[in-house]
Amino acid sequence: MPYMQSLRTLNIEELRCNAFAQDGQQFDMCRLEDFLQESAMGSHVHRHNYYMLMYVCRGQGQQLIDFAHHDVLPGRFFLMYPGQVHAWGSHDGLEGHLIFFTPAFFTERYNNNNLREFPFFNTSHFLPYIDLSAPQAASFGYLLEAMLKEYHAKEEDYLKTLRSFLNILLYQCKRFYFERAQASLPANDRTAVLIVRRFEQLIEEQFREKRLVRDYAQLLLLTPNYLNAICSRVVGKSAGELIRERVMLEAKRLLLHDGRTVAEIGASLNFDDNSYFGRFFKKYEGLSPEQFRKSIHQNHSG
Repeated sequence: MPYMQSLRTLNIEELRCNAFAQDGQQFDMCRLEDFLQESAMGSHVHRHNYYMLMYVCRGQGQQLIDFAHHDVLPGRFFLMYPGQVHAWGSHDGLEGHLIFFTPAFFTERYNNNNLREFPFFNTSHFLPYIDLSAPQAASFGYLLEAMLKEYHAKEEDYLKTLRSFLNILLYQCKRFYFERAQASLPANDRTAVLIVRRFEQLIEEQFREKRLVRDYAQLLLLTPNYLNAICSRVVGKSAGELIRERVMLEAKRLLLHDGRTVAEIGASLNFDDNSYFGRFFKKYEGLSPEQFRKSIHQNHSG
């Protein structure tokens, strides 16, 4: 299909002068300003097959992540995971750090730590970034500079050291991410955040097979009404909305990225009837799957 040709899935080996990939490793790191100067591959809509962390210390800009536009501002730390749709927008004087890594790089040492335990790597409705306070930004800046120094020095066991730095960085982000989610809730409601986080993990794992709130409530040992109430309190949406949004997000990703027909994509999402998939999609997007596919190409190609 000609309107699919502008979309690419970027491999980590395609990144700028990736010394680690050339050595058979799956990690890269650089300064944000160097990446933007050296590479234009992210200027069109694309998908990553790796994780990307981006810290901004100066400048401003915009980027598209899963069909939503986000401002790129100083003190903002972005966290992206494989499969997300991404494109760079305008940017002016951006400086900071970029880290790219694959699941294999992380789990080689932390094989008991599932990357999906980090809330920012399995959510479709929370923001894909953290706004750091001045002390937090200073701490992150110090850690990232230490990582970059280790990256360039390549001394003995430097890969192990980088994995340790990465683990610390992700757990710090997890702490700040939960603090933000909990800050707007009364103290006695903060356990609700953990329930919603587990619900999101289950959706991520099973949204193709399970579409009903009662299925997830049963897995969580809750009643459907209670699960709906908790989701409404924490994120302002019902449990059913969160399930539908994840199905819709995957449908849009596939319509943009996958060359299969609409009927084949619907079947891959366990819609037995293509006409039902079309009605479902149009109800929540306002466009048919075919119209959405063409509109995205027109807006983001060239």
